[in-house]
Amino acid sequence: MNENIIDLLVYLFENYLSENTNLQDHYNKNNIYSGLEQAGFEKNTIDNAFDWLLSIHDEAVQTVAQSAEAVRIYSPHEYAILDEEGIDFIAYLESTGILTPTARELLINGLLNLNADNIDVDDLQWLALIILFSQPDEEQAFASMESLMFDPPVDHEH
Repeated sequence: MNENIIDLLVYLFENYLSENTNLQDHYNKNNIYSGLEQAGFEKNTIDNAFDWLLSIHDEAVQTVAQSAEAVRIYSPHEYAILDEEGIDFIAYLESTGILTPTARELLINGLLNLNADNIDVDDLQWLALIILFSQPDEEQAFASMESLMFDPPVDHEH
């Protein structure tokens, strides 16, 4: 799996998932699958993306509550995928309250399930947004992440 899955996940999010869309009401998997093929994505990539989406839901059920004071130590494999910039970004998301320890672990596990060589911060933002969107009771975190990504920074004049 590689960057193509991230591209597909972003495309899927932008075109099929939103706060105003209920997939069960408007789309079925076959329609989405067909739309993704028409957009130029390969069947294998589509299958892998759907598997990835299912995996983040499965992991959400299995997560264990963690103390907010716990310190996350990254394995060498995680560090190689995220690099220092990615790890710093995840720490920033935690410090602002966008990611809880549980959401952080879902994001990291989701990244590992992509089997990508390395993930840049832009990809990390999109994957965090998708994961927060998919989790119940994360509406405020999702809105904060969305704001971070899409709202221009406020420049105060003195």
